[in-house]
Amino acid sequence: MVNTGLDVDDFDTNHEGNIQISQEGFQKMCELLLKKVKNTLNAALHNSNFNANQINKVLHVGGGSRMPMIKQLLRNMFPEAEHCIEEHPDEVVAMGAAYYAYSLPSDS
Repeated sequence: MVNTGLDVDDFDTNHEGNIQISQEGFQKMCELLLKKVKNTLNAALHNSNFNANQINKVLHVGGGSRMPMIKQLLRNMFPEAEHCIEEHPDEVVAMGAAYYAYSLPSDS
């Protein structure tokens, strides 16, 4: 079991202290959020008329993609797909936003 501490004043400067949390405890706290992520992915698949086995590449982007439980959820949902995991997933989001902004029509 992996344990770590959270410094309370990083989140609330009016309080001091340290909260200990285990990886298992953190995963338990995130169960509802993981279920929502899974439901969102299933809805996207349904709305696009795709099955999970038709997805051949999954790009892990954003800060949440660093979490082992998110990586495992994606691997479980898309076992046949190539999983592209960048070293700096936040930069990938910024690059995608820049490409999207570039593709928008300008008013001039």
